[in-house]
Amino acid sequence: MARVLFLYPNLRAESLIPPCITLLSRILKDRGHTVDLFDSTNYDVPLEFKRVDTDKIKEQNLNVRPTDSWTRERKKANVFDDLQKKVQEFSPDLIAVTATEATFLVGITLLKSIRDFRIRNIWGGVFPTFAPERAIGFGEVDMLCVGEGENCLTDLCECLDQKKDYSRVTNLWLKRPAGEIIKNSITKPVDINELPTNLDVGLFLEKEPDRSIRPMGGKLYRMLPVETHRGCPYTCAFCNSPSQNVLYEEQTKSSFFRKKRIDRIREELLYYRDKWNVQYNFMWADTFFAWTPHEMAEFAEMYQDIKLPFWCQTRPETVKTEILTMLKNVGLDRISYGIEHGNTKFRRDVVNRRYPDEVVVQAGIITKELGIPFNGNNIIGYPLETRALTFETIELNRKIPTDTMSCSIFQPFYGTPLRDLAVKHGFMDPNLICPSNSDDTVLKMPDYSSEEIRGVRRCFAMYCRFPKNRWPEIAEAEKLTPSGDQKWRGLRDEFMNTYYGKKPESEF
Repeated sequence: MARVLFLYPNLRAESLIPPCITLLSRILKDRGHTVDLFDSTNYDVPLEFKRVDTDKIKEQNLNVRPTDSWTRERKKANVFDDLQKKVQEFSPDLIAVTATEATFLVGITLLKSIRDFRIRNIWGGVFPTFAPERAIGFGEVDMLCVGEGENCLTDLCECLDQKKDYSRVTNLWLKRPAGEIIKNSITKPVDINELPTNLDVGLFLEKEPDRSIRPMGGKLYRMLPVETHRGCPYTCAFCNSPSQNVLYEEQTKSSFFRKKRIDRIREELLYYRDKWNVQYNFMWADTFFAWTPHEMAEFAEMYQDIKLPFWCQTRPETVKTEILTMLKNVGLDRISYGIEHGNTKFRRDVVNRRYPDEVVVQAGIITKELGIPFNGNNIIGYPLETRALTFETIELNRKIPTDTMSCSIFQPFYGTPLRDLAVKHGFMDPNLICPSNSDDTVLKMPDYSSEEIRGVRRCFAMYCRFPKNRWPEIAEAEKLTPSGDQKWRGLRDEFMNTYYGKKPESEF
């Protein structure tokens, strides 16, 4: 049988275990293949890429409630030496890399260190799916999975095991030795209700038992993600989920958006709780409230036996008092809403989110009245945005009684309509591979500089919470200078004491 080494090139210090790897590992193991993992998450990696600790960045920018003593232990070993040792000991037939756009170049750098072993590799994830021509152009890349990986990876491993030609495996792109690229068609979406519910989280946790610990609302929990929906029915211009829908509709005449049956979700939840002692469930869905009212009632009835707190995210226009009440009664602990922008016209015409401000405010009021802590998600630095438009987002947030408010900087990822808009206006190199949305902007806009966007991001929560007569002070704290930094630290400490009831810890 085939021996597969999953490579997870993660430098973002996020502790959620990726369900794509645990699912694919279970499928392969169920078919008799041997699987192992190399996860770079907890290494102090000496790469040219700066490590992004997203949890700490969110705390630093006051986007989440701070968590006491939240320091993840780093591995002291050299990541390249350990990867080479893993390859030598495991001797894989295939290295499977799952990559987002933000982690793709990290994966390339890691693969360069083991290229002398001449082991074939396959890349999957959103970046290979939406930028296949760009991805396969790298000399370190042998094959891509474009689209879903369940059938592609399974068929590829069967061919490797039986020493058969795999050049016609669906969803597979591969390079011939002479440079020819074979681009196979995409098959219909898998039936997610036929997939295993006992995902192979042991691939991560048996070696690192604390790998599932994650902060939520200022506390630490043993947490795992649970896929309830795959894809999204909405068409936000900053997201590549809509492109999944277009890709599958054009090539397979099928809908990519699917909902998992409640009984299958129950099996997975019980497995995590009883086998892995999970304390908190992270509902892995772009829009959790995409359920029908009947489906939501069925979920709530099922979940009352799980008896664990959970988090989910949805859109403001999907919020209803009866649904929130029902979910709170069975364990809804926190929720996030996508506000995204405060100008109605910009939100509609550029971001492609179509609801009035009143809907956003009312969703917040309903949630607050029910006593459910909630976070408002915001993005700044969109193509064509200005500082004045960002302050309309701040003004809208001031009307909403959120517990916390996040502020991410827009990144023009492949597969998003707003990337096309940024390229059209000359705000970016069309071949640029973007970092994560915890990083700085890559756009070069004449009316909104990178320094301005970074300054507003770190002061976003202050503008939303402090009285307006404090805004001149906050404007000083925006400046990325020694005096601006000093002003920012002082205001940040005051914010922490006033709104989070916490004495600041040491500086970040």
